[in-house]
Amino acid sequence: MKPMLLQFRQGQFIALTVFVAAVLGACAPIVPGSSREADVLSRYGTPTAQRALADGGKVLDFSGQPLGVENWRFTMSADGTVRSAEQLLDEAHFSRIRQGMTRDEVIGEIGLSAASETQRYPGLNEEALSWRYMEPGGRRYFFNAHFDASSGRLKHTSRTPDPVDNNVNTDSSP
Repeated sequence: MKPMLLQFRQGQFIALTVFVAAVLGACAPIVPGSSREADVLSRYGTPTAQRALADGGKVLDFSGQPLGVENWRFTMSADGTVRSAEQLLDEAHFSRIRQGMTRDEVIGEIGLSAASETQRYPGLNEEALSWRYMEPGGRRYFFNAHFDASSGRLKHTSRTPDPVDNNVNTDSSP
């Protein structure tokens, strides 16, 4: 009787070990220079956008929108190694948004927006896209890009507080 009990416990131990390894592997950080494309895909799933690079590498974007506060971009080398990882919804990227940019240029800089549809303001001749993001200190806001409805060019940007609970942790950093 004892040998069966011992085998059962060994089986449980092995199953628990495999489970813990899988969980820890899914939580492992993405490290440029050593992580692989498979690591990124296993952690973030299917990219929301991707494009090929001239050197054989590629860029993979993962949007945390509409309720998340992050958009991640991973640049992959031709051999599948992560070359770089960047959070697109931060001051460094927002500062690159300039008056006159097209919608595609803005999305190319900071990723897909929170809204599945463009917000339209006929009285202002504007259309707006919004991205939910986290301010330093943990406050959630929207970064809004306002486009001229006639030309499709960026008129200005604005920021508005997010009415969603500001205590929700949506961090998915690599």
